[in-house]
Amino acid sequence: MSQITLDDGRDGLAGFPAGFTVVGRDELGDVLAADATGVVWQFPHGGGDWTSRVRAFATTALLHEHVAFQRHFAPPAADESTDTMQVRKQAIEAWRKGRRGAPYSLDASKAALEALREELADRRFHASKRGRGLAACQELGLRCEQALRAASAPGEWLARAAEGDGSALGVMGDFTPPWTEARVRELLAPLVGARELRLRQRPKPKP
Repeated sequence: MSQITLDDGRDGLAGFPAGFTVVGRDELGDVLAADATGVVWQFPHGGGDWTSRVRAFATTALLHEHVAFQRHFAPPAADESTDTMQVRKQAIEAWRKGRRGAPYSLDASKAALEALREELADRRFHASKRGRGLAACQELGLRCEQALRAASAPGEWLARAAEGDGSALGVMGDFTPPWTEARVRELLAPLVGARELRLRQRPKPKP
């Protein structure tokens, strides 16, 4: 909802109220229009009779300030550095303090900050000892699944971290003789090493 394109056209807006001046649309297709006092309203697209609207900006100046700043609301990119995201987060936090009278901007900046904070928290976790251990265990799980397939173990096998720090690997399968738990442990032991291996029988389908 945060990315607004300035556009005063009325194409496709049959029945739109004559007392409003269309000034733009957001990425969801919602129409933004100013009333006679300069207050900008957000009209949900597809409303039909255009009776539903919410106050977006107290003035058109606040709308234009939003458009000038909205590039900062882009979702975190995989190749964006942590330092760049921190700078962007601080810029949004400072900018939103002056958004009194712009509920649209407050909502957009809140959503952008939540996305940035989540991504930064994820990166901190992945860089931590627990995060590295979990990633290594998840990669190990894929190698164990491949080893079971290569050894022609029947059925479907699932190997995933059984603890949040990756200290244990859980393996779920059918364990049909001769592929008993003992044989699976024997096959996977060289891969798993000192990591705890937890085996679990796949639940039988209900008749």
